[in-house]
Amino acid sequence: MKRILLIVLLIVPAFFAKAQELTGKVIDGKTQAPLQYVNVGVMGKSIGTVTGKDGSFNLNLSDHPNDTLRLSMVGYVPLTFKIADAINMRDKNFVLQPATMQLNEVKVSNHKWKQVILGNTTRSKNTNASFNTGRPGNEIGTIIKIKKSPTYLKQFNASLSSTLMTDSVTMRLNFYTIKNGLPNQLLQNQNIFVTIKKGQDMITADLNPYNIVVEDKFFVSLEWVKESRAENIWFSASLFSGAIIARETSQGTWEKEGIVGLGFNVLAEY
Repeated sequence: MKRILLIVLLIVPAFFAKAQELTGKVIDGKTQAPLQYVNVGVMGKSIGTVTGKDGSFNLNLSDHPNDTLRLSMVGYVPLTFKIADAINMRDKNFVLQPATMQLNEVKVSNHKWKQVILGNTTRSKNTNASFNTGRPGNEIGTIIKIKKSPTYLKQFNASLSSTLMTDSVTMRLNFYTIKNGLPNQLLQNQNIFVTIKKGQDMITADLNPYNIVVEDKFFVSLEWVKESRAENIWFSASLFSGAIIARETSQGTWEKEGIVGLGFNVLAEY
């Protein structure tokens, strides 16, 4: 009898742990096509991932049955579930509905626009900073101040001090408004991706197709969205030029780190 009881006691925890692993797929509510690069994570926790090419994801959610799971991507209405409810769903296809987009007004005037570089232009190889991890959802960035409103963002630039990689890395470029000194709402209405290759020392992204307009200081970040054999990527940085702001996953909390500013800057017009 004791032996049977022991076997039961061993099986129950194993079954419970397995039950807390959530495997699902995210699809477009209009086209039914799988959605890649969707952020999936636990609100306020450093637990999350990004969907793969087929829209699939897998998360270990042990010990978090009462927390909230959030699925989000620019251009779509976010979904939230209590984790216990999500795990118990029979159909693990999570449907994101396309959001109604409000397009930014395209500038057409006789105003003589002035070009300026905003942010940190350091190309240092000695002072640098990197992601906390190389896992999908890890995000790092900095706040950039503007000179005049409105300001149109034309090009993003980032200096790389070194890369430990054997293949290319795909990252998502994000722009946010600022609230209480931290990133708040996304400014763009489309995904912006950049690819970093072995030996590359600069990242440049044309922002003209996205018509991003800012009215005040903003936050710009790079987000790791795809599994890679790269060990890490180091950005040029400089002392006393702002603080790094980062989070481990897309739904995690933002944290300010140190007095080192990233070598991120934008070409802008105002």
